[in-house]
Amino acid sequence: MDGSFEAEGDPPVDWIDFWNTLLKTNDMQNAYTGEFDPRHMFGVTNQDVFRWPGIGGGTQKQLLGFYLTTLLLPGIPTLYWGEEQNFYVLDSTASNYVFGRSPMTSAQAWFMHGCYKVGNSKYYDFPSDAIIYGCEDNSIPLDHRDPSAPIRNIVKAAYQMRANYPVLNDGFYLAQLSKQTHDIYLPGSQGPGPKKTPTEIGLWSFERGNFEGLQNINQTAWLVYMNEQVNKTYTFDCADPSSALVSPFEIGTIVKNLFYPYEEYTLNASTAYLRNDTTLPLAGCLSALNFTAWGYKVFVLKDEFIAPTPVITKFSPGHDFRMVSAETIPFEIHFSQSMNCDQITNTIQINSTTANGDVPQLDTTSVQCNNLNDTGTDQSQWCGAVDTTFIYSAKLVNVSDGIHQISVNNVTNANGTASTGSFDHFLLRIGQDDNPMVFVGSANYSSSLLSVNSKNNYTISHRAPGADQFRYSLNFGTTYSDWQPYGNGGNTTIGPKVWSGTKLQGWVGEHVIVQYWSRLAGSSDHWQEGDIGLPENTPRRFPHLFLHGTFNQYGFDAGLPNEMTQGKDGLWRFNFMSEWPSNVSLNAWGMNPDGQPDQTRNYGDIDGDFILDRIPPFSLIQNQINITEAPPSPYLVNQIVLNDGSMRFELVGVGSRWSQLALYILLWIIPILTGATGVYVFIKSFYRVKFNEIGVKEEKSMVPLAVRRKFKPLVNLRLGKLGQYAEQPQSDSAMVSREVLAIPNTPGQVQAPPSFPTDENRRTVLIATMEYDIEDWGLKVKIGGLGVMAQLMGKNLAHQNLIWVVPCVGGLDFPIDTMGDPIIIHILGVAYEVQVQYHVLRNITYVLLDAPIFRQQTKSEPYPPRMDDLDSAVYYSAWNSCIAETIRRFPIDLYHINDYHGAVAPLHLLPEVIPCVLSLHNAEFQGLWPMRNQEEREEVCAVYDLDPAVVQKYVQFGEVFNLLHAAASYLRVHQNGFGAVGVSAKYGKRSFARYPILWGIKEVGSLPNPDPTDTAPWNKEQVKTDTIVVDQELENAKPGLKKQAQEWAGLKQDPSADLFVFVGRWSQQKGVDLIADCFPSVMENNPQVQLICVGPVIDLYGKFAAIKLARMMEVYPGRVFSKPEFTALPPYIFSGADFALMPSRDEPFGLVAVEFGRKGALCVGARVGGLGQMPGWWFTIESTTTKHLIQQFKIAIQGALSSKPDVRAIMRARAAKQRFPVAQWVEDLEKLQSTAIDIVHKKELKSARQSRFNTPGNNTPSHSRRPTPAPSRAASPTRGRSRTPAHSRSASRNASRAVSRASSPVRAESPPPLPNGGLGHKYGPGHRKKLRRKRGSGVPSIAPVSEFEDDSSADDEVTRTPRRLSRNRMSDFNPLQMITSNVPLPSAPFAPSGSSTPLRHSMVGTPLAEDWLADSPRLTKNPNISLLSLPGVKGEETGKKSDYQLEHVSPFFTDPKKEYTEAFEVKLAKLNGKTSEDQLCIEEYLVKSEKAWYGKMRLAEMGKSRQSSPAPSTFRMDRHLTPSPTPFNDSPAGSIFEGSNLGPKDDFRSESRMDNRDSRTDTIDEFLLGENYTPPTGLRHYLRVRFPFSEWPMYSVLLAFGQIIAANSYQITLLTGTVGEAASKLYVIASIYLMASIMWWFLYRRLQTVYVLSIPFVFYGFAFLLIGLAPFGPTVDGRGWIQNVATGLYAVGSASGSVYFAVNFGDEGGAPVTRWVYRACIIQGTQQIYVVALWYWGSALTKSSAHGASGSSAAMAPTKVIIPVGITIAFVMWTVGYVLFFGLPKYYRQAPGKIPSFYTSLFRRKIIIWFFVVIIIQNYWLSAPYGRNWLYLWSSQHVPAWAIAILVVFFFVIVWAALLYVFALLSASHSWVLPVFAMGLGAPRWAQMLWGVSNIGLYLPWAGSPAASAIAGRSLWLWLGVLDAVQGVGFGMILLQTLTRFHVFFTLIAAQVLGSIATILARATAPDKIGPGDVFPDFSAGAMPGLGKAWFWVALLMNLAVPIGFFMFFRKEQLSKP
Repeated sequence: MDGSFEAEGDPPVDWIDFWNTLLKTNDMQNAYTGEFDPRHMFGVTNQDVFRWPGIGGGTQKQLLGFYLTTLLLPGIPTLYWGEEQNFYVLDSTASNYVFGRSPMTSAQAWFMHGCYKVGNSKYYDFPSDAIIYGCEDNSIPLDHRDPSAPIRNIVKAAYQMRANYPVLNDGFYLAQLSKQTHDIYLPGSQGPGPKKTPTEIGLWSFERGNFEGLQNINQTAWLVYMNEQVNKTYTFDCADPSSALVSPFEIGTIVKNLFYPYEEYTLNASTAYLRNDTTLPLAGCLSALNFTAWGYKVFVLKDEFIAPTPVITKFSPGHDFRMVSAETIPFEIHFSQSMNCDQITNTIQINSTTANGDVPQLDTTSVQCNNLNDTGTDQSQWCGAVDTTFIYSAKLVNVSDGIHQISVNNVTNANGTASTGSFDHFLLRIGQDDNPMVFVGSANYSSSLLSVNSKNNYTISHRAPGADQFRYSLNFGTTYSDWQPYGNGGNTTIGPKVWSGTKLQGWVGEHVIVQYWSRLAGSSDHWQEGDIGLPENTPRRFPHLFLHGTFNQYGFDAGLPNEMTQGKDGLWRFNFMSEWPSNVSLNAWGMNPDGQPDQTRNYGDIDGDFILDRIPPFSLIQNQINITEAPPSPYLVNQIVLNDGSMRFELVGVGSRWSQLALYILLWIIPILTGATGVYVFIKSFYRVKFNEIGVKEEKSMVPLAVRRKFKPLVNLRLGKLGQYAEQPQSDSAMVSREVLAIPNTPGQVQAPPSFPTDENRRTVLIATMEYDIEDWGLKVKIGGLGVMAQLMGKNLAHQNLIWVVPCVGGLDFPIDTMGDPIIIHILGVAYEVQVQYHVLRNITYVLLDAPIFRQQTKSEPYPPRMDDLDSAVYYSAWNSCIAETIRRFPIDLYHINDYHGAVAPLHLLPEVIPCVLSLHNAEFQGLWPMRNQEEREEVCAVYDLDPAVVQKYVQFGEVFNLLHAAASYLRVHQNGFGAVGVSAKYGKRSFARYPILWGIKEVGSLPNPDPTDTAPWNKEQVKTDTIVVDQELENAKPGLKKQAQEWAGLKQDPSADLFVFVGRWSQQKGVDLIADCFPSVMENNPQVQLICVGPVIDLYGKFAAIKLARMMEVYPGRVFSKPEFTALPPYIFSGADFALMPSRDEPFGLVAVEFGRKGALCVGARVGGLGQMPGWWFTIESTTTKHLIQQFKIAIQGALSSKPDVRAIMRARAAKQRFPVAQWVEDLEKLQSTAIDIVHKKELKSARQSRFNTPGNNTPSHSRRPTPAPSRAASPTRGRSRTPAHSRSASRNASRAVSRASSPVRAESPPPLPNGGLGHKYGPGHRKKLRRKRGSGVPSIAPVSEFEDDSSADDEVTRTPRRLSRNRMSDFNPLQMITSNVPLPSAPFAPSGSSTPLRHSMVGTPLAEDWLADSPRLTKNPNISLLSLPGVKGEETGKKSDYQLEHVSPFFTDPKKEYTEAFEVKLAKLNGKTSEDQLCIEEYLVKSEKAWYGKMRLAEMGKSRQSSPAPSTFRMDRHLTPSPTPFNDSPAGSIFEGSNLGPKDDFRSESRMDNRDSRTDTIDEFLLGENYTPPTGLRHYLRVRFPFSEWPMYSVLLAFGQIIAANSYQITLLTGTVGEAASKLYVIASIYLMASIMWWFLYRRLQTVYVLSIPFVFYGFAFLLIGLAPFGPTVDGRGWIQNVATGLYAVGSASGSVYFAVNFGDEGGAPVTRWVYRACIIQGTQQIYVVALWYWGSALTKSSAHGASGSSAAMAPTKVIIPVGITIAFVMWTVGYVLFFGLPKYYRQAPGKIPSFYTSLFRRKIIIWFFVVIIIQNYWLSAPYGRNWLYLWSSQHVPAWAIAILVVFFFVIVWAALLYVFALLSASHSWVLPVFAMGLGAPRWAQMLWGVSNIGLYLPWAGSPAASAIAGRSLWLWLGVLDAVQGVGFGMILLQTLTRFHVFFTLIAAQVLGSIATILARATAPDKIGPGDVFPDFSAGAMPGLGKAWFWVALLMNLAVPIGFFMFFRKEQLSKP
């Protein structure tokens, strides 16, 4: 053997030295006999040594070794079983422990596993030979008790020699006579360094004989052998003693070899003496001797030779021969000597086991005996093997199927001198090919073995003749029956199946295994199996085959597909994709009911021979199939193919690695490409300039106009789906037209005007506006579109009675007309008076309100400058109270609300309901006052004189008192949400989408404003475009008009110049800053361009635009004209302009576009709101960022400039013909009003009907709204009808009010005559029906009120608990009398007695009430009630000024010190086309300035600086709907002012007004901190400090931390070290998470936010504390329960994550979207790293546990780590909670306000509904494999954890930061880019899971190496994870851009609840509930099997639908998009 086997203590290699050493060192004395008795046992091998015949030359070596141990060495020879049969098959399963232990009887396993593949690490260059081919040797499974085996005969001969020759048995003398050898050094025997182990080869000669003095054996044996691998003849020189082959015999002696062929030699003379003793004769010598390889000889004297006994040398056809059934079988028996033929015949015995019991007979007539003359015919290759010399042949007849034993008993040779001395047995097996006793390997399955009868009894049909007993199993060997006699075979009825197991372990059909035992064969290794009930007739030997391995945690991970499938060909297949090398075992039963892998039938391939091995269950060896290499190219997957009949498997390459590479590349690039494509398509689709050549387009219809008119009234009004609109009769006197548009007759016009209600059916409508036009007095208060509409309504609603409430403003002289009773209102519990007078003009009754509170406004500024302070609250309270009282005084049918100003007036009338409609002229302004705490709530309610319950139900929206919300709520509660309309076709929809206050109603319809000059008749069709031709007259006049305009503006007079004109308010809304920003570039690129800008400055945008335009006049002389003031413009400015600029950021209607178009100027502007209908170039606004607007604006300008003259001419002609008819508007308004009235009427009928059923018999009439007629003003004031409040005030308060009022009301028994009869009593079709209410109960009943019946009574006062007691009185004069009784209008307004002309009163400069009263004509004055004025309300007049909450207002950035203005003026020195859009961009400069200013304010709030300013900060600048925080609260976006503005952009005072106010104050606190302001200290101070290198305050960092650690339910379990949740645990965790989510929502609604933000950290702390203490648990279960409680606590805390998300976005002084993107990206990236760390924790713990354990626990982790870490983190969590609780700013210390109809409004937002759908989709399909997906990251065996950590840092820090930077940069220009890109990504999480869980990404063979494969695969996974995180942030941005924070929070909380439910359902029902399933099929073996899975497509399509749905709703529901 090659190798270094020399070891310390080994005996000598030389046999003589070896024997002598034994003699010297070992005790050779027999303790019993006292004699010399060597008892050493020598053998060649044993059970722990390999089989020598298995290696090259092994049999010869074994025989030589046998020769040495049996004949050479004195002692006891040993023989290991199988040596005599030449066994060579090895059983070993480890390369360092090689052995063979084959059985003697027949066994199939050693044949199946006969090809040895384990290798040999113990021996160098192990010369494997036969051992690797044993599975091809058909003799291996046979019986090995063969008496004729050649090696057995040699062994038998050697033992016979020991018996025949005592010297060979007991000769203790051993001496080496000579040798002819030499040393060689084999490669493996070199040894380290100089140490070498020589191998001596050659020939040795030994003498074995009598040991003189101890023995008396007169015999000598000469033993000669050689150990070379070749046949060789040795030659010797007998004359040379050193080289002679010396014998122990004398010269001339004849010696004979005891081994066959028993050759004889005569010894030659030599010079050596016997035993080297010169006293003895010379020894004989041989000069030559021939040897076969590894040959040996034993010589004795010829005279002493004893002939060996005969032996059987061969049995034919062979021992244990198997053959197909035959009745006659010939056989032969070969002998080594001539034998007695008859004796053989007589001694042959036949023993058989057959089915019929028959025994075959020897046909004596066939016996033949033959001696072979030529010996050596069968000469063996083995040294000493005997040949055949005699053959006995005969036949067996009557042979039956079975096993037959032929025995030969001690036959003698022919001369009778010797016999075999043995009883030799030979086996024959005869049977059919399905007999398992004969053909064990091929007949192990029979399709007819098992059958069932009609009684469901199973029967075995045996086919195993030769068997003696059998047993069976009906459960695949789990249990067996007792052994039963086989008998005659036939059929055996067997018992029922006994089996229990899991559903997965069950099998289809029935299966039986029958095991047979044979006495003759001595073996029970005979099996046959069969099935019934299989769908396919395929042999099956396993119920299932499940793969267990590291890939599925040895079966504990039941989610991965691991079951092999059996094909029709009977082969089992499984496509196994793994990271190679890998290992698996095949388990027939998989996982047992106890959750543990079955150990009874576990198969592997320990020895690597591709035959399944089955070893004892508790063996220390891992029985696995080791797959070490990837399949060869181009394959990707190793398909395991198993033949269960032979148990042989093979690995077949399938799949394509190139397909994998293609998928890899696609997953890298497709999401990013689709994301970029989505952005590109979005830009191409919506970033376009609409070139409107035609104007308003007619909607195409295939139905003829006549048919449509007949069956469906053409209504441009879209008001909702509330049934048919009420159609009102029409009359010819419907409309009074003052100005008729001169439009020539065209086919589209009808001359007859529409009819409207007659005088008797006139509808009375109340309108209240602060902008108005009283024609006959020449009083006009107008600044915007509402003023225009006021003018329009006054002139074109002649068919209605209009009650018009207007305030008297300062700066105008109002004539004195008919005075009315003053209106008494209550503010802050104090009564105030407002004077009233009436003025009638045609069908309009003006109700003029006069008080200092109204006079403080002017005609140019009719609105208060703010909407959040006490001043404005008092103003609007008085305004609404006066409107409410006017409604009481007039029997109106409908109240038309315009915007927010008079929205709460109907609430003063409750419970009486008045029909209302709401026109939204600019919903941007809503009237907001803070209600953040109880003090503010009470104060606001007291100012507005409204019950808090009413305010909470109608007005309050979150923490805001919202006037516009009051109107929406009123419509929602009382009109089914109907009645709100926008003033243009798109404005209603956009308002509904943008403003959360409107979400409570169903929708906002459209009532498009008309062109006031378009009063021509209307037939519902636009003028045909093809009929319009260019008006050459107007075109010819165009140059002249342009010249006039240029001359007026001082521009260069150039008729070819392109003149652009902007006329309007200079404000952010109108976009004047965009003109100033982009026109320098336009001017430089287009020398012919000129610009005129005229209008009043409104805000900072306008102010800076004016400065910049003034600079442009200097830079571009003669080309730019700027006049930033209100200016009356000549007509040629409009007609001479080529283009009108309208870059409005928001424009409800855009009348100026119509005006310019009418006069010949084409429009260039933004396509927002009502703009875009006139011919022109209109750019879309998808982002409100300045860069985007400038870019879009420039594209539109360029399009206009590049247009051709003829195109412009036809466009001007078309613009002049556009129709926006007043008639259409009037018709639509009529339908709107009628529908509103009808809805209220129906609701009253329904209420009355319900009342009648509930209280039968009650028919007490109710009271109408008409006031009680009053006598003359001199008489006692008669109270109007009292109204019941929704919630009564305290009695004391009512009493105090009553004291200041007039006496008790007097009931009128009959209607008074006109004109003293009040305000009209007639009812007609135009009026809604009045319903009486039952007195006493308040329950309405149906009872029409008499036309002249008074509806006021004393009983009413008692039963209805009036809110106001006779507050308001009317004058004697009824202004409606002139309308209803046809009284002619007077020639002049009414004047006081003695006056011939109306008196005019001026309030300019007299703000105090006393001054006003001195000049006011009053008939009466209550000395206890003062006129309403701000100083009076504030207590300034009495010197008792109170500190009101509403006076603590937020400062606005107005640049009061002009420091930023002056700096901007300096920068303008560098003005040019490039710098104008970059460094000098107005909005960007203001953003930076505002940011710097807020930085100063923050420092002032922190106490670091206290600066004063000579000007108050009352100038509001509002950008992007971003509210500014209060100084005390540091309110983030999402505070109470979110989504709306605190003051109207259009309602600011002029700069001169500001200067006047500045002059009144010397030093005012710039930041409105107040003299008593105290800076925050302690924790509150430190939490407002900015985090280093960021603009985040510290509390934002802590809130972000709260969001980061809020993991989902699956991530939570990682904290306890469990990877892979049991279903029950997941259900519990998800349920806890669900309930906790609901809990946090209700706590958020009811508690201060600080509690909800700090309490979760208490739960976190206790969770970590329990984790740290878990190792102290007394038992494993106890520790587990501690961890379970910790998990539950963490789940409770985690459910609050949405709170932190909702309150942690936005900050002062910046564009919110950019900051949101930046902050969201940072948080999301950090959270990803946190999750990665969690997963590494869980993965590391899992790997540290023993393989096969059911998960791992933190309790298994080192105690030294867990305890300190857990406890430390717990205290950190508690510390964070403490810091938040005591350190958060004041904003977080208020409970959120109520939002009426909040839950209903949620479902008005499609984005919310879709988000819920998304949550359900993603959680159902993606939650279950979420953990498995993350495990992929850490699962590689080829890369260390630190390498993965580097990858994580690269992707989630570096790549993430790069993406963060890119998106933050892009979002600065395109706020939509991240959401749209996120939608374009498709389904990255799905793609990531596909890569991570479907096996396709486990190994990438094309990567080059296993480590490269792991890195490449994880890189793609992390990339997709980054994209998924990007998409998550994008979807979050969608919520932030489409919802308020309050809605966001509820949406996220509800999503958590739905997500928990979906997760539970997914774990219970989803196709991927425990693994990838068919949702993520394995594509590694090919695409088609996976693509054929239905669930794959369902899940994919549903996940792809997620971004599609967001895209459908996102663009339409953005809050910031105009």
